[in-house]
Amino acid sequence: QCCREAVKFAASQRYRNNMNQIKQMFELQQKLNDATNGTIWTEGATKEGRQISWLRCIYMEAAEAIDSFNWKHWKDLEAKPDLENAKVELVDIWHFLMSEAIHFGDAGFAEIYNDMKPERDTDPEKLVEILEKIIAISASANVDQSQNSLYQLFALFFQAIAHMEMDVPELYKRYLVKNQLNTFRQDHGYKDGSYVKMWGEVEDNVIAFKIMDENPDLTPEQLYEKLESAYPA
Repeated sequence: QCCREAVKFAASQRYRNNMNQIKQMFELQQKLNDATNGTIWTEGATKEGRQISWLRCIYMEAAEAIDSFNWKHWKDLEAKPDLENAKVELVDIWHFLMSEAIHFGDAGFAEIYNDMKPERDTDPEKLVEILEKIIAISASANVDQSQNSLYQLFALFFQAIAHMEMDVPELYKRYLVKNQLNTFRQDHGYKDGSYVKMWGEVEDNVIAFKIMDENPDLTPEQLYEKLESAYPA
């Protein structure tokens, strides 16, 4: 009985932790989009009047994720899949998926994660199949705006990260790095072209992930401060 109660308590604690981290990611994405595009972005356009298509962003990133795998029958026949880059692309998809949910007016789709028991393996063929479904559904919904594809897209996304053996804590860590780096870029001239992406001989994202690996318990604010300290004069 005590063992069963302990298991139930642990499961309940994981659920709360997962939901808290997902909630924080939505809040960070809202803040980033507000700062980058103006608060009008939830109506479908930036403060400069540019139309926003989060669904197009999703299927373009999914296509880039597929390119992390050796699918071309005419070249690099023995090449290994770039699983690390696939994870980077999945986190980019997550940025845009949350943005579409906020734009739609309902962040509750993330609850799907706790209702799923997806397979956990790194079978490239299965992951590519999931990514192709994401492309098909998001592209179709982008053409026909009357479609609500979010339930399917969230479910497919959580299947995809499971196939990469990622859980919510790892997604949170990876998202936090990209979110704060994107915020940092915007604050330091990314739009006008004055931002320097190469920090010495490596790209900024490499340094950002290194900082997080060395300090896994950083808050978003602390990570931003460390980026500020590391940015070259």
